[in-house]
Amino acid sequence: MDAMRADGSVEQSAADTPAPLETPLSLPPPTTSAAATPVGPTPTLPTSPPAQPTPTLPTAPMTTTPDPEPLPPAQPTAPRPPASSALMRFQPHTFVDPAANGITAFSVLVPAGWQSNGGIQWLPFWSRLAFVQTHVSDPVTGVSVDWLPIQDFISFTPPAGATINIGDNYQGKAFVPPITDPVEFVRQFWMPNDLAELQGASLVSIVEVPTVAREFLDGFGGPGEARAYRMRYAYTLDGRPWERDVSFALLFSGDANLMSWYVNFAWTVAGPQGSIDATASLVSTIVASRTTTPEWEGNLRLVQQLFYRGLQQQMADTVAFGRLLAQHRAESQALQAQVTAERQASQDHRAQVFRETLVGVQTYVDPVNDTLVQLPIDWNQYWVNGEGEYLAVETPGFDPNTLNDGTWTPLVPSG
Repeated sequence: MDAMRADGSVEQSAADTPAPLETPLSLPPPTTSAAATPVGPTPTLPTSPPAQPTPTLPTAPMTTTPDPEPLPPAQPTAPRPPASSALMRFQPHTFVDPAANGITAFSVLVPAGWQSNGGIQWLPFWSRLAFVQTHVSDPVTGVSVDWLPIQDFISFTPPAGATINIGDNYQGKAFVPPITDPVEFVRQFWMPNDLAELQGASLVSIVEVPTVAREFLDGFGGPGEARAYRMRYAYTLDGRPWERDVSFALLFSGDANLMSWYVNFAWTVAGPQGSIDATASLVSTIVASRTTTPEWEGNLRLVQQLFYRGLQQQMADTVAFGRLLAQHRAESQALQAQVTAERQASQDHRAQVFRETLVGVQTYVDPVNDTLVQLPIDWNQYWVNGEGEYLAVETPGFDPNTLNDGTWTPLVPSG
């Protein structure tokens, strides 16, 4: 939730937090506009670029947030991963953003032996502005974790004579009538591309996640209604029974005359049948760990200001974009300090959200990095070293400092 990110994850970043609903007193001559249809059939979302010279409307694997109705029974404790051993090392994988002058943009904890790749996709013509692409996978079991593209939407009744097409860019949001059915949203938004393998899959279950919905609405900071979901699909991949969980949240603000709506906290995990539950604690650790750096987050907040100053064309030019960031360096540094302070103040809250939404993890105090970290509950002792690596140990009394493998400091549970 980088917002609560894919949400599982809870680090709320500006990239994951929608701006409050704008309610223009008078709509400008439309570059987009269309009648809202909050209920009833919804049109198919476009899977090709809009007619305007704007980036293609991103589509991705599903993640959702259902109506905040009562939660089903508490999530079960995850079974021990079949590939676990007496020692499990988690290593931080970091990724740079070339467009932001090569700064480190984000990191994610990855179990030893797993692979990861990722990067930043800037969307200068869309209010969402950036997508933190992240993929983590286990080459042995085939389990994979992906964060899904997200988008901001708007719907309104156009002025007389105005013409707008579904998916057009209106003030940075995609013009799309609200889709309140999570199954339909996944089908229209992610299945055409990122989750194409789910076409023809069987929907096994839908679990509501009210904690994520509340987190989304609190981060939004305005009136609205949010719902969050975790959905499981079953299908066949290369002749093997496969499964995929899709988690995401939807937030709606406005009315039939003018509705802004958003998707967030979107991520997905897939693997052979039975593997998702078997590796739940490892996946939860990965999801909880992904975080953007304060330096990059400061740049993102600066870019948000530039977006609303109408500098989208300069941001779309890679060279000009880097110059803009350099010119506003002092402003970005001030925003970076603000991000750092906010994160320090919200550590306990984020840890609580993780406990309520993720399976099989416990929060520990990291005295080396002065932070809290979520690690699997399956082992007996936990350690951290100066490189930001974490070691989970099964053997009671084992001291990794005897391995001549750097200096390790023990962790203690938070609270």
